[in-house]
Amino acid sequence: MKVFLYFVLRTVVFVAAACLVYFLFGWSRWGMIGAILSAVVGAVVAFAVGYLLLDRQRRAAATEFGNAVEARKAAKEHKATQAELDADVEDNFQDTLRAQAGLGADARTRNVADDEA
Repeated sequence: MKVFLYFVLRTVVFVAAACLVYFLFGWSRWGMIGAILSAVVGAVVAFAVGYLLLDRQRRAAATEFGNAVEARKAAKEHKATQAELDADVEDNFQDTLRAQAGLGADARTRNVADDEA
């Protein structure tokens, strides 16, 4: 929510500054060039105002965004893929078959060639 609030505040400052510059300096008579110049000046003013006056909101938004990214990374790391789940099921099934045949748990890693020598 803080990210959205910061975005809205910066947008309001930008639009207000661009409109003020557009009408205050009479760039409305210049057509498209006046609109582009007022947007550039409005962006510079919005950056300065946002940097100087909206520091607390910017830090809160950055913290919230960083926490969301970390939570998403942590959830992605702990989520098992379908291939891993299938491999676990297959391993459990094979272990059950080995146990029923009386081979034990070390049969999986035992090398048959070593037994013949």
